Amino acid sequence: MALKKHILRFIPLLVFFSCEDVIDVDLATVEPKLVIDALVGYNVNNGDPITIGQVRLTLTTDFFAEEVPPAENASVQIIDEETGDVYPLTENEPGIFRDGFPDLEFGRDYTLVVIYQGQTYRATEQLQPTGQIENVEQGDGFLFDEDEETEVIVTFVDIPDQRNYYLFAFGFDNYLVTDDEFYQDQSLTFSYFYEDIEPGDLLTITLLGIDKEFASYVDQALVQAGEDGGGFGVPPATVRGNVLNNTEPDNFPFGYFAISEVDVELFTVQ
Repeated sequence: MALKKHILRFIPLLVFFSCEDVIDVDLATVEPKLVIDALVGYNVNNGDPITIGQVRLTLTTDFFAEEVPPAENASVQIIDEETGDVYPLTENEPGIFRDGFPDLEFGRDYTLVVIYQGQTYRATEQLQPTGQIENVEQGDGFLFDEDEETEVIVTFVDIPDQRNYYLFAFGFDNYLVTDDEFYQDQSLTFSYFYEDIEPGDLLTITLLGIDKEFASYVDQALVQAGEDGGGFGVPPATVRGNVLNNTEPDNFPFGYFAISEVDVELFTVQ
C-alpha cells in the first residue's frame, strides 16, 4: 500500500507565449521530507498465524521528478510495549524493510521507531481485527462499458458487537474504504467493476481491518489522488499521518503506520 509519488507543494504557473520571446519560469524547490509508509499484516492461517509487513522510506521530491528517491541507511525497529522486546527490521532494498517483524497479538501496543539522519520518528498502534470474506463470484453486470468491464461480486461478514472500519485492496492499485454504520453485525454483498482484465487473470482481493483514524487518512489520500476510490497514484501532500518526529516535532514526516488483520481471497476470471 505504498504511496508512489510524494508531492509537497504545487505552484501554479502562468506562462505567456509570443512569437518573439520565450520566458523560462523556475519552479521553487523545498527541502525534502521523510515519508514513512508502514503496514504490518496478520493472518490466523488456520491456527498457524503469520505476520508479514513492509516499511518503505522515501523522500518527497520536486513536482516533475520521474522517480521517488529512497531514504537509505535508516534504522527501523518494532517495539512490543508489553514485553519491551525490540525487533530490528532488515533493509531488503534501499529504503524498504520486509524482515524481522514480531508475532502479533491483539490488545498490545506496538511502536514503530525509525532513526534517519539523526532524527527519531515514532508511532504506536494496535492490531486491528478484520471481517471475513465469505464469497467471491463473477457477475455479468457493468457500469459503463459492457465490453471493457468485469463485475466481481464480493460478500463479507462484519465483526459483531462493535463499530468497524475496513480497507479493501482489489489489486491494480484499486482501494475501497468502508465502515459498518449501516450493516453492523451483518453480511454485505456488493459489486466491484474491473477494467481491462482477461479470462484467466488471477485477482487477489484483500480485506484489512483498520481504525477510524487510518480510514480517514486513506479517504483523504484517495481524494487527493483524484481517483475517488482508486489507487494512491498521487500522495496526500497535506495529509498528516500518525508518525511523529520526537527529535524535531516541526519537521514532521508524511505517511502512516498501521497494523491490520487481513483476509485474502484469490479469484480467477472466467
